[in-house]
Amino acid sequence: MKYIIFIVVVLGLAVGVFLTTQEKGCKIAILTPTTHPSLEQIEKGFVDTMRQHGPKKYTFKTYNALGNKSLMRSEAEEIALGGYDLVFTVAATATRTMKEVFEKKKVSTPIVFSAVPFPLKLDLIASEASSGNQLTGVKETTDFTKELEFLKDKVKTVLLVYDPSSFSLATDKEEIEGILTNMGIALKTVEIFKTNEILLKTTPFIEAAEAVLVIKDNTVVTGIDALVRLCQQKGKLLIASDLDSADRGVPFVYGVSEFIYGEEAARKALSILEDKKLPTDIPITAPPADAFVFKIDQKKLKEIGFLQEMNDD
Repeated sequence: MKYIIFIVVVLGLAVGVFLTTQEKGCKIAILTPTTHPSLEQIEKGFVDTMRQHGPKKYTFKTYNALGNKSLMRSEAEEIALGGYDLVFTVAATATRTMKEVFEKKKVSTPIVFSAVPFPLKLDLIASEASSGNQLTGVKETTDFTKELEFLKDKVKTVLLVYDPSSFSLATDKEEIEGILTNMGIALKTVEIFKTNEILLKTTPFIEAAEAVLVIKDNTVVTGIDALVRLCQQKGKLLIASDLDSADRGVPFVYGVSEFIYGEEAARKALSILEDKKLPTDIPITAPPADAFVFKIDQKKLKEIGFLQEMNDD
């Protein structure tokens, strides 16, 4: 009788442990560099897709660096000690920081990144076909030629406001300069290292340009409201490379729904967690070209003399 009671107790404990594990599900950490609508959409795309398609109960904890690289490093260190099943990183700096911390601490937890331009040049992966490590994800792309073709024969100078400390943004700047030069347009730049510098540094140079350009730059996009007001006051065309900036008053935008970046990253995460695939066996991808669209406020463009007749794509 004692043996029967012992077996029942053991089985009961085993079932309890199993149920506890099932209730716990998979723990996922999210590391994001700062807060603005596009980054929030990426995170939403990831979380919503995981919850919709994942048969397990996933739990998420977001670590937001709030534009502070030192804070991001400490958050990455905390994630490394958190026993997570997977880490989702948003943009290049968060991904590079997470990779460096994991390598230093010899943590093998899978990392799925999203919205990272030039992941190969950033030395995050061995190749886009196979990362060769614990990373996979979705790379960021922008067709600057298509975005800027509207400016041909309309302006003589473009002012780019950007953070040069980012390798990818410095690379974008070189590409943009080449495109504009071929159109006979001069490029001037304002270098911003902190969001609160935007208005102070841009104001002295804005009169010398007919258009102001903002690319996928988290430092500048976070504070783009200041540029919207300044360009409205000075009658300058403001162009942005993320669709969410259209809702913040930017009259000419070319980009893709950021939700797609998170959605595609979630599919890769599900392949790892559900199908037991290795990150190195999941190729790096990008949003399809036909996902990119224009958002144009024709009324605002007419007010500053940039639009006679143009269809809103």
